[in-house]
Amino acid sequence: MWRAVLRRRREQGEPWDTVAVDFTVPGLRRALARLPRLPEIEACELEQEVLTAVTAELAAMPVGEPQAELRLVRAGDRAAHRRIYAAQRARRTATVPLDENVIPLHLASPGSAEVFAVLERAANAGIITKEEAELIAQTRLERQVMVKAASAVGLSVRAAFRRRAAAEQRLATALAQQEF
Repeated sequence: MWRAVLRRRREQGEPWDTVAVDFTVPGLRRALARLPRLPEIEACELEQEVLTAVTAELAAMPVGEPQAELRLVRAGDRAAHRRIYAAQRARRTATVPLDENVIPLHLASPGSAEVFAVLERAANAGIITKEEAELIAQTRLERQVMVKAASAVGLSVRAAFRRRAAAEQRLATALAQQEF
């Protein structure tokens, strides 16, 4: 079957590239299911890297490859492992301030000390996490760009926006219900 798909891919082009990649999806899902889930890597980012690696391997594959599917799945698996190892290495080598829960009040605007206190009380009450409080403080009060704030807490920009929005929603609900 693979020989026929690779031959048609070479002779006819699309959609046989897509067909070949689609045939590897079950094997890729099994390979990805065994990998650890890291908060700084979104599933869609990992899947995109895997599919990119599979597509690149497919382009370099000869028509008579005896173990085409295995070769493609291994290429995707290697790409996923590279991404995960890079994230773990970045986590291990990231510099951590001596007191990561301190928000520099000298950077805040006048009158925002009360807002910092509310964020701290909410974090202590478990309504939001310390990371979420820091993310809100950095982006809303200190006017830091989300790219910098997201990398400081080890999230992608997209994940940081979603996490901040969810935390702000929980915080607003708790303030409305006067839970803390």
